[in-house]
Amino acid sequence: MFKRNCVVKYVDSFGVEHAAKVEAESLFEAAVRGLHRLDSTFWTEEDVFDRMFVTVEVHEEPTTHTVKIDRLKQWIKSQGRHPREQAKKDELRKLLFGQDR
Repeated sequence: MFKRNCVVKYVDSFGVEHAAKVEAESLFEAAVRGLHRLDSTFWTEEDVFDRMFVTVEVHEEPTTHTVKIDRLKQWIKSQGRHPREQAKKDELRKLLFGQDR
């Protein structure tokens, strides 16, 4: 797979939209990297997973995806199907939560 330029957006509890540009190989990787870029230093796991969705815009193709946070939660907590995918999930967990989970 190759990395694509993406913009990840979410609307906070005050109705303010936040956005971050990231490079990612997959939709879920983009969602995690975007949430990390949006000042995740003060977030807990509950803060992240209380959201209903984030929007991922892929800028190299005119494609927009909506990621259900429940599916992202399920994906990030599951084991990788092969060592490369597991290593990627471990890296993304550290970005999202700041430690191994």
